[in-house]
Amino acid sequence: MRLLLLVLMGAWLMIPGPAGAQTPGGGQPPVGGQQPVARQGLSQGAMQNLAAMNQIMDEMHQIIGQGRLTAAQQQELRAWMQQMGQMQQQMSGPRNPQREEQQRQRLQEMRRGLDAMQSRMPGQP
Repeated sequence: MRLLLLVLMGAWLMIPGPAGAQTPGGGQPPVGGQQPVARQGLSQGAMQNLAAMNQIMDEMHQIIGQGRLTAAQQQELRAWMQQMGQMQQQMSGPRNPQREEQQRQRLQEMRRGLDAMQSRMPGQP
């Protein structure tokens, strides 16, 4: 799952802007603080969300590997993985700062849920 996420992140970063778009000023940063069209990719918020997803998925993988999850915990992790997959699909579409914020909040909820799950795992010392 982590490998898939890394491949998707790499693919998104390599998606060019519209064909023929040029950086104004012969390669100089544009005036007004806007990114040149050819260099637009994922926003900083989307990149941070992807990094959070990667970290959460890595921990999920470690927890699953321990083999101590209840059926309910396994089901919850599957639901989170599906939600993160949907978030990744949304990120491939047009930028939406409001959606990015909602995703950031949902990822924080998942993080708290994962921490709580780890503390409740059967066989936990």
